[in-house]
Amino acid sequence: MDTFRSGSGDAQRKKVLALRATAILCASISLLALVAHIFGWLPMPYFLTVFGLPGVLLLLALAALAKRIRAAMFLNALWVGLWAGLAATAVYDGVRHLVERGHLFGYNGFVPILMFGSWITGKPVTSTAAAAAGWSYHYWNGASFGIIYTLGFGKRHWLYGVGYGIVMECCMLGLFPMFLRVTSKLDFVAVSMIGHLFYDAALGLLAQRFIRA
Repeated sequence: MDTFRSGSGDAQRKKVLALRATAILCASISLLALVAHIFGWLPMPYFLTVFGLPGVLLLLALAALAKRIRAAMFLNALWVGLWAGLAATAVYDGVRHLVERGHLFGYNGFVPILMFGSWITGKPVTSTAAAAAGWSYHYWNGASFGIIYTLGFGKRHWLYGVGYGIVMECCMLGLFPMFLRVTSKLDFVAVSMIGHLFYDAALGLLAQRFIRA
């Protein structure tokens, strides 16, 4: 259990819970930016400008606060979520690249990344700026989902990660058809599901291995 310099056990647990809840909210900003854009509430560049950088800075401040009050388990879960989320995103992209090279399905899972970059920069999807912004946002999302998982589930069996991936997939299936023209729903679902299962299996395995008991 995380230890503090002062305060009762209940106060300690409340502090850790507040840290986790605030960090999860900060990590959700990248996803909220997409949702706000799709539903027309606030365009992505404005949302990310207003909430994105402050959210990242607040995460860093939370990490500093956790170190000060000796919330070691929170810090461990936060940092494992960050790097494990990035590593799992690399696995996700590698698997999708193999699927794309194999011409198994008629859907290119990398197209939305360039679309996101175009929304963020206002440049065409074929531009270098859109590609850079899109891939940066893509890995930001991967790290964010990793942090949300490790702070929410901690050192649970890796199959919890697979369940987490199924929930992510359901959210994606609800959002993406709202802005993405899909010629074959079966191909879209297959490519999306394969990628998310590998992402979350990798995330679950890394969390189970490296988060402290």
